[in-house]
Amino acid sequence: MHYWSWLRLVLALILCGAASFAVLPAPIMALFPVALVATELGHWCFLAPLLLALLPASRSLPGWAGTGVALVACGLYLSSIVRAQRIAAALPAEMTQAFPNARDTPGAAFSWKKLWFGRGGRSVPPEIFEYARPNGNPLHLHLYRSEPRQPAPCVLVIHGGGWSSGTPDEFLALNRLLADRGYAVASMEYRLAPASPWPAQREDVLAALRCLKERAEEFGIDPQRFVILGRSAGGQIAEAVAYGAHDPAIRGCIAFYAPADLHYAYQFARADDILNSLKLVTQYLGGKPSEVRDNYDSASGILLADPASPPTLLLHGRRDELVWFRQSDRLAARLQMLGVAHYFVQLPWATHAFDFNVNGPGGQISTYAVETFLDAVTR
Repeated sequence: MHYWSWLRLVLALILCGAASFAVLPAPIMALFPVALVATELGHWCFLAPLLLALLPASRSLPGWAGTGVALVACGLYLSSIVRAQRIAAALPAEMTQAFPNARDTPGAAFSWKKLWFGRGGRSVPPEIFEYARPNGNPLHLHLYRSEPRQPAPCVLVIHGGGWSSGTPDEFLALNRLLADRGYAVASMEYRLAPASPWPAQREDVLAALRCLKERAEEFGIDPQRFVILGRSAGGQIAEAVAYGAHDPAIRGCIAFYAPADLHYAYQFARADDILNSLKLVTQYLGGKPSEVRDNYDSASGILLADPASPPTLLLHGRRDELVWFRQSDRLAARLQMLGVAHYFVQLPWATHAFDFNVNGPGGQISTYAVETFLDAVTR
């Protein structure tokens, strides 16, 4: 029993160390997935230290310490859920205030039942269509047709990946859920850096919009009701296109944890940070701001926004290690000054990609916000 008590203590310390990333930032990229799991899957992770705490141990210092450390790990794993409940309670009223047309979205913004039993849209694979062929290389749209209604408003989804990677197959659960809710969803490929620096990505999004409009009847979509949604690097592209295109068919913009100001991103980027963001920014924009200022300007949604910009939903974790929370915070302040309808979902526990689990605390709140926003701006 004595040796088991010491082993139990060691295991509790390991679990508590992993759980600490529910409140502490990941210092290196290799630990980022641990932080993401601790914050968005903590309701499953806490079962391990709970079981350890319940197992018998000797009435000795290592025995009592093992129990205490295991219980601390349980609390850390559940901390994001406790904080999510407070955010979710205020969300419906605040979004209705921001978007008076918004109707109550079915279901609560946060539910313990969804944490454990989940939800999801149809597991139907998307239909894939070519929408452009720049330099002879085909680019494709992955289309999820609206189930309940046609012609349907269309959500154009732009994936993340630091502008140098990523695919339209990311975050499929939300695409399927939105298709079930009456929206067509088109998740797009686009050219990647460094082979294709900005503004190639803007040109690709505009080409995708043209294709969707021209083939609207075939695809079952309304060519006058689009919302552009992007995550991370894709969120930057979404903001730049939504604000810069001046297209009345773009009814809204949704940006998850996106860099809205590329000058700001370059200014605070470091070659030794967790993401090597200095390299990502310069290869994406083709150089430093002193060399390609126009590219930095035209890629920065914060500089393109004006009073006629479409309504915007911003979502960002306050402890995001990859894209600084201040990026969305500053854009929200700019939109407020311009009088643009917007709402900023700020999640104090969340890190980058917090919506990867649509049933986790970040996934539930963000999905509720997205559905409410889409209803308000496309109805």
